Amino acid sequence: MKGLKVLFHIRETYIGIAATIAFQLIFFTFWMTAYDGINDRADNLTIGFISEDAGIGQEVINGLQQSLPFTTKDFTSIDQAEKALDQRHITMIIHIPADFTAQLQAGKEANIIYSINQANASLAKSMMEGVAKQVTEEVNHTLYPVQQGEVMKAFSQQFSQLPLEQNIALKVQDSVEATIMGVKDQTVTSTIIKTNDAKGFAANFVPLMVIISSFVGAMVMIMQHQQAAEIVQHTVSKWSLFFARQLVNIAVAFILPLLTIGLMQLFSISSGESFFTIYLFQAFMFWAFLCLAQVFVIIFGNLGMIFNICALSLQLVTSGVLVPNVMLSDFYHRLASFLPATYGADGYYTIIFGGSSESLTNNSSSLGIIIAVTLAIATVAVALKKPKMAQQVDLTIPQ
Repeated sequence: MKGLKVLFHIRETYIGIAATIAFQLIFFTFWMTAYDGINDRADNLTIGFISEDAGIGQEVINGLQQSLPFTTKDFTSIDQAEKALDQRHITMIIHIPADFTAQLQAGKEANIIYSINQANASLAKSMMEGVAKQVTEEVNHTLYPVQQGEVMKAFSQQFSQLPLEQNIALKVQDSVEATIMGVKDQTVTSTIIKTNDAKGFAANFVPLMVIISSFVGAMVMIMQHQQAAEIVQHTVSKWSLFFARQLVNIAVAFILPLLTIGLMQLFSISSGESFFTIYLFQAFMFWAFLCLAQVFVIIFGNLGMIFNICALSLQLVTSGVLVPNVMLSDFYHRLASFLPATYGADGYYTIIFGGSSESLTNNSSSLGIIIAVTLAIATVAVALKKPKMAQQVDLTIPQ
């Protein structure tokens, strides 16, 4: 009992209990409110359409644009559509080939081509695969009587010039019936192309894993450095201490990528990007995490860790790894643009799955802006703090 009394006379005991409660409250609140009504915002996802067939294929596209609960965009060339898919401006392409009508009129199977970008949130990929299957079934259901009509029309034209003797008429009737019965109710097949597909199931979780490990690591590091700073703040000036912390942050941010890349190689996570590109991107991302976590601690002290717990939860929700951030509510969607995990996750999709290298440049630039802004805020916060009175503190380690 004496040990229990001693523990409850220490402030850190209560802080630990409060942190446990805060984790539960914060994660439940943010995750439940952010993901509420996700299915109602499916129309925020965009599907691209391209029809090279001016006949029935174009009619199919027109019908799908009216019936599908998604934003739709028409493309005039397959190259243009694939570029938009590669840059994640659209989630899927529905492509009708030029011979679509001809295949149906000939009684053969027509084909619809679906292209789904795998460098995307898990929910978006699974939704698009489900849509592809559903669209094919609905098109088959719609076009089956159409193809029957086309066959009837073809036979009527073919045999209208024949003599109408009874025996010939019977043969024609039997032939027509046999042909119509031979028409398949599955007149349209589907081909699903998964672009930017990475080998191995584990690769799908790399963006999420890197985000969690990097920001949690940044939180713990900043917390420990804050405690160290409180011990020595009476012996050095506030500016000397602040700049020393920044040097440590930069050093760790540019050393850690070597471990990250090494672990990716160890677990056979391949990438089409160069070592230098991955190294710089990971360094900028971790530096941005450190700067963000540091701001709250410098302004609020140890209480800033509560804000960092909020930042962790918000970044996991809005990063676009589990759910596309375009499907989040307006508040969370706008908030995502201010958080480094959004750009970190998008960049790692390009690193792991492939895609436009331009996105890595854009994401790195956004991370650079976050670093500059958070460093500026931290500098102002330090400037406004009153310096501690210098004291002689014995920092020697006892023998």
